[in-house]
Amino acid sequence: MNTAFFLGANTPQGFASYYDQWLDLRRLNRLYIIKGTPGNGKSGFMRRVAGRLAEKGYGNELILCSSDPKSLDGVYFPELGVAFADGTAPHVMEPRYPLAVECYLPLTQFVNDAALARERGAVILLRDGLQGDYARLSRVLTAVRSLRDEQRAIVSGGAALDTIRRRARGVLRREVRKGTGGVLRKRFLSAPAPEGGVVLWDTVQTLADKVYELQDSYGQAHELLAPVLEAALEAGQEVIACYDPCAPFTRLAHLILPGLRLAFVSATAKEPYPGEIYRRVRLDAAIPRETAHQNRLRLRFLRKTEAALTQDAREILARASEKHVQLEELYNPHVDFAGVRALADAYADKVLLDRAE
Repeated sequence: MNTAFFLGANTPQGFASYYDQWLDLRRLNRLYIIKGTPGNGKSGFMRRVAGRLAEKGYGNELILCSSDPKSLDGVYFPELGVAFADGTAPHVMEPRYPLAVECYLPLTQFVNDAALARERGAVILLRDGLQGDYARLSRVLTAVRSLRDEQRAIVSGGAALDTIRRRARGVLRREVRKGTGGVLRKRFLSAPAPEGGVVLWDTVQTLADKVYELQDSYGQAHELLAPVLEAALEAGQEVIACYDPCAPFTRLAHLILPGLRLAFVSATAKEPYPGEIYRRVRLDAAIPRETAHQNRLRLRFLRKTEAALTQDAREILARASEKHVQLEELYNPHVDFAGVRALADAYADKVLLDRAE
């Protein structure tokens, strides 16, 4: 089985990460922490290893880069107890159990450092420019979060909350059964991107046959998901909790319960869940009509302003993405990619050999 998630995201707090909660190191056989440079082939290395192991029938969990979902930040092979991760900024990783569990895997050996020294000025300019872009992005996302909080405060009165919680209790009675041991895994299923938000719906379709779509225009889904998460863990189920990148440590956006083949996903009428829906829960319908009518002009203003700021965030991300491409183009000519590919093949063989032993 192959799945994909984000472990980090650009948020109002800056880069927020669940990398420290990704793997249970005490149960893992080996974690290879890759160190390298931009354009050094770290993502290609991991994709090559994943491809080689897939040929032998081993599934994986891919960790995608939230700034560039085409790029890999990590890959985990559950059947093998082996993972590879990009341990460079912004998700710096260092060993907790050096050599006993984690090993450094340096790819800088394939970079001509003397040639890169001649690009010093351009590298500094681009790296500093990226830092400025991401600082501006955090400020804009902070404003977006404030606007969403204001909208939710308007619509989420006592009557709306009572209705949502009642629906949560109904879901729990129908769906949550006893499991063998509650496990919480924190992930992001979505990330902001220059072309719009990216949501990894394929992962939901891989892990769940029964999908509840929570049609939600005002961020009320958390109020239904939080009690489901708590009850599922108490019942002994594995829960993959996917948080809102705009509130990465406090508000849930989606839940997946793999053991029950069950998922709850947030969506809107304009951007619905693209797969087959088992049941749709219209959270917007929980808002009293009088509340919606009395506040319609205020809500319209807030949503229009949010849309403008969201577009601004996308443009900042686009500029940052272009700088990152330019940075990689500075490094690419000075990287021995044949050596990187050969090393990836050697590590894939090593993982299989270790498994055989």
